Amino acid sequence: MEGTLWQNSLAVALFAMQLMGFILAARVILSDRSTHGTIAWVLSLILLPIAAVPVYILLGRNRISSYIQVRRRVDQQFERHHTADPAHPEGVVDEKHIAFARWQILEDLAKVPLTQGNSVNYHFKGVETYASIMDGLERAKDYILFQFFIFRDDEEGRPFVDLLKKRAKEGIKVYFLVDAIGSRGLPKAFFSELEQAGIKTGVFIPGRSLRGRLRLNFRNHRKIVVIDGKEAWLGGNNIGIEYTGKSPVYGPWRDTHVHVMGPVVNAIQLTFLEDWFWVTRTMPSLDWDAASAQPENARALCLPTGPADPGDNCTLAYVHMINQAQHRLWIQSPYFVPSEEIIVALQLATLRGVDVKILLPGKFDKWLVWISSFYFSSLSRLDKVRFFRYKEGFFHSKMLLVDDELVSVGTVNFDNRSFRINFEISLILQDSRLVQLCHEQMEQDFHLSVEDPVDPLATRSLMFRLAAHGIRLLAPLL
Repeated sequence: MEGTLWQNSLAVALFAMQLMGFILAARVILSDRSTHGTIAWVLSLILLPIAAVPVYILLGRNRISSYIQVRRRVDQQFERHHTADPAHPEGVVDEKHIAFARWQILEDLAKVPLTQGNSVNYHFKGVETYASIMDGLERAKDYILFQFFIFRDDEEGRPFVDLLKKRAKEGIKVYFLVDAIGSRGLPKAFFSELEQAGIKTGVFIPGRSLRGRLRLNFRNHRKIVVIDGKEAWLGGNNIGIEYTGKSPVYGPWRDTHVHVMGPVVNAIQLTFLEDWFWVTRTMPSLDWDAASAQPENARALCLPTGPADPGDNCTLAYVHMINQAQHRLWIQSPYFVPSEEIIVALQLATLRGVDVKILLPGKFDKWLVWISSFYFSSLSRLDKVRFFRYKEGFFHSKMLLVDDELVSVGTVNFDNRSFRINFEISLILQDSRLVQLCHEQMEQDFHLSVEDPVDPLATRSLMFRLAAHGIRLLAPLL
C-alpha cells in the first residue's frame, strides 16, 4: 500500500513537472529570444523537464517588465526638470552633419539627450579611481549616491564605509546600493552598521515577490557614484582589494573608470534613481540643476541598458557604433562571448578594411567565460580580427574606440549577459582630447599583451578544444 502511494505521488509529480515544461516552453516560444536560445530552451523543457524547469525559473527569464513601470514614474521627475534650460545645454548636431544620424539613434536608445559642456577624466588604475572618489565624498555638501555591483568589506572597502558613515553623521544624505548577487558576501550586520550611522541602504534583487527573488539571472552590474548632482563616477572598478592589485590571485589589475562633471551627470543620477526606487520604492529629493556646463565642452551621452528595455538596446547601440567604424575599431573587454549580431558587425568591419583589434585577459577569473572566448576568437569569420591577451596581471577594462571620433567606457562586457541580461551603464564620448588619451592608453595595453595566432585553438589540447566548443553552447547564460 505504501509502495503504491509512493508510486502514485511520483507519477503525479512527474506529470506536473512535464506539464510545467510544456507551459514554460510555450512561454519561451512567445518570447523575443534568439532562434538558438529558443530551440535550446524548448527542447530542454520538453525532453528534460526535471532538470530544465528549475534552471529556467532561476536563470531563464530575459526581461523584467515590472521595472518598466518604475522607470516611467521616476523619469517623470527628470522630464520635469530637463527642459530647454540654458543650464542643461544639449549637444545638438546639425541635421545636415554626418554625425546627426549617429547621435539620433543613440539618443533614441538611451531615452536621454546628448549633452555638451562636459569635463571627463580617465582613471586607468584602481588606486587612482578610489582616491578620486574619496576626494569627491569629502566635497559633498548635500547628498551622495553610491552604487556598486561588488562591495567587499575588506581593507579597501572599510575606508569607504568609515568615510560614508562620517559624512552621514555630518548631515550629508547618503544612499548606498549594491547588487544581491555581486555583494552576497555582505552580512546583515554590515547594513545595520550603515543604517545606524544614518545611511540609507538598498540591495538590488530582480523582484519583490518570491518569484522575483528567484530570478537569479538578473544582476545590476552598474558602478555609479554621484555627488550633489554636480559630479559622477562610473566604470569597471568595484570595491575590493583585487581592484587595487592587492589580490595574490590576480596580481596587478588594469581597469578604466571616468570622473565626469557637466550636464550628463543628470542622466547618470537618473539611472541611479531608477534602481533606487525599484529597490526601496522611495524617491530621494535630488538636485537636477547643479550640473553646470564645463569649459572642456565634451559631448557625452549616458546609455543605461538592461532587461527592462523594450528591445536589446545594448546590442543595438554597440552594433551601431561598430558599424560606424571606417578605419579603426579597438575593443577592450574582460569577457568575449559575442552574440551573432556582434559577430556579423565585426566581420563587416573587417570587410570594410577597418583595423579591428580586441584585447582580452591573459588570465581568468571566470573559467567558463575565459575558455569559451577561445572558441569565438578562432572563428574563421573573424580571422581578420586581431585578438590580444593581456599579460601584466588581470585585465578588466571595458572600452571601445571608434576611429578618431567616439569612445565608449562603462560597465558593459562583450558577452550575452551584459548585452541582454544585466543592468549596465555606458558613457559615450566625442572629444578629440578624450579620444587621443584613450588611443594612447590602448596602445600601451596592446604593448603589454601577446597577440593570438589566427586559430588560437590549433595549438591547444584536444580536451581544451572540446571544452571551448562545448561551453560556447552555454553562451546565452555566460
